[in-house]
Formats: sequence, structure tokens, C-alpha cells
Amino acid sequence: MALFFSRISKLSVRRYNSRFFSSLPQSPCLVLGTKKLRESPEEGMIMHQKLFDPATEKTVYSKEKKYPKELVGKTPLGASQGWGISWEGLTLHLTDLYKPCVLSSKVISLPPLRLEYKPTTHATKLSLSSSDPVQDDFFVAAKFNEYHVSVYRPRWESEWTHIGTAYSLLPASKLMFSKRDQAFHFTSFKGLYMGSLYLNNYKEIKHKEIRLRNMPKIPQAGWEMLDNCSITNHLVESPSGELFFIKWYTQCIHQEDEDGDLEFVHSSTKRFMVFRQDGMSKDFCYTEDIGDLCIFLSNSEPFCLSASLYPGLKPNSIYYIGPRHGCYDLASGTNRPFPFDQFGKPSRVSAPYWIFSTSSLSSN
Repeated sequence: MALFFSRISKLSVRRYNSRFFSSLPQSPCLVLGTKKLRESPEEGMIMHQKLFDPATEKTVYSKEKKYPKELVGKTPLGASQGWGISWEGLTLHLTDLYKPCVLSSKVISLPPLRLEYKPTTHATKLSLSSSDPVQDDFFVAAKFNEYHVSVYRPRWESEWTHIGTAYSLLPASKLMFSKRDQAFHFTSFKGLYMGSLYLNNYKEIKHKEIRLRNMPKIPQAGWEMLDNCSITNHLVESPSGELFFIKWYTQCIHQEDEDGDLEFVHSSTKRFMVFRQDGMSKDFCYTEDIGDLCIFLSNSEPFCLSASLYPGLKPNSIYYIGPRHGCYDLASGTNRPFPFDQFGKPSRVSAPYWIFSTSSLSSN
């Protein structure tokens, strides 16, 4: 037991006082930007965040909070379980800074990586096994390069474990944690295989073929259009433990000015396909009805919520961030961009990922 507590003490956690507003449950939100309010030697830098609330589709502002000095100049990488991930050099930092309302902002510094596993903003994918890494015994799983999945268990280990994987089975998708399976799941580059790291044996990757059934009936011209799209594959688990496999189709669009010069290049979401895993065969069957659920996709770990618990959210929908930002209705196949998304004018989003936590927002 003494050894256990000695390992806990190695976890670097710093808290920063912040001023607390009223507390109400809120839907996931998007951080549009950060504004410095004031700075002094006594307080440090005090800031608040400009946020987008998809339930009301309005801009809201977080409460005032002190910006942790450990994060100054750090590059944000993504989010998992409501925690943001930033990095500098070879060190990663977990923080709840992006949660709109917390009693105090926390920073958890993870052990440094070797040079060959240096994170990159476009490739790093990371997932946590707990929404409360300060209190819980938790795991961190990450993909830093094309050939390894990396795992770290803070309270029991002092360094990362890197597990090699075959190139054809590399974890190109976002990592996601399954509470049902107690495992980190991901898909291979083309979505042909699912890889899994189970917590009870997290030094071995297990792979299984992804079998898709009941494909949608789409005219030949529609399939030809999708063939010209880029595809990203995602896995997400519902609150009740259902597993979904999602194909996200995006198309690159360019526009020229009057002289024929390239004016801008933009990607547009054309379609989503959702497949629900069958409990018996473990195959994934196409569906356009996920009921009361809504799925959130961005540059971080996907997650799924019951829309009825968050008034204003649209059931049977996918809320997505990048390329472009909007809400996709699965039943009708209609795609509605958010108010701040203007085609041809890339939105300035400081942290392009959904942050989900019970929080308090002040409307403005």
C-alpha cells in the first residue's frame, strides 16, 4: 500500500483557483477562442473562453479562470473525457482548463517520450479510461506514429509502453475507450480491422475483421460521388454500451478568382454512414436510426449522448467539427452548418474539438 501511495505522489497535479458562477448541466461545447482579461504578478493571467453551445446554437462565455503557467505556449492536441491534451517538446499535459466551469483548473504532466514518439498536431490521437484522472486509477492510450500504440498507467508505471503493430493494421482512426469492454478500440487505415487494447492485458493488441452488413441502397451516381471523397473511420460507444462504426465522407472543393487563380481550397462533408454492432454476430449493420442518441465527432475522441438529457440537442444526429462545422440528420441525410460556419471563410476555432462535462455558462 505504501508503494501505491508513493506512485500516486509522482503524478504532477497543480490546481488554480477560479471564480465560480452558477452551476447548471450543459451540453458539450466548442472552444471558439480565449480572451485575456487581465494579468498581474499576484493573479497571473486571468482569461475566459468564448464557446459555442450546440444545444442553443449561441455563443456563451466561460467564467473567469487563471491560465496555468505550464500551458503557456503549449500546442493543443485534442480532448478525451472532457480533458484537453497539450504538449511541448516531448512532454504531454492533461488539463481541465477547457471545461467551461470548474472549481479549479488542473494540469497533469505525463512522463516525457523518446524522440521517435514525438507528438504531432495532425497525427496524435489520445484517449483516457477515466473522466476523473485526478482521483481514479486510469490509463492513457495514444498513437504518436504509424507503427505503435502507446500506453501509460500513471499510478503504477514511470514511463510509456509502446506496442508495435503491423503497418496494414496501424491505428489510423481516433482511439476511443469502451466502458463496456474495458478496452481502447481503433480501426485500421481503411476500416477493415478493429484493434483493441484491453486493460487486463494492455501490452498486446488484438485485431478482428470489421464486417459491414445491410449496406445502404444508393444510386450508382451516388456511389461514384462517394468514391471521389476522402473517408475517415470512427468508433463510438453509446451510454448503454452499444458500439457504432461510422464512415465520414468529405470532398475537397476549390474555387478560382476571375483570373483563374486558386482562391481557396475547402473540404465539405458529403455524408455519414453509421453501422450498429450486432450483439450476437458482432457484425456492423447499417442504420439510419440511432434513436435518442447524438454522436459528436471532432479532432479528438468521439463520444455519444442521449439527446433527451440535454434539451436542444437533436436526436438521431451527428454533430461534427472539421471539415466545416455542423449537424447531420441521419434520417433525412440533410446537413446543416452552424451559424458561425461560413463557406469559403474558414472558421477561427482555437481548439477544434468538443468538450463534454457538466458545467456552468454565462450567456451573452
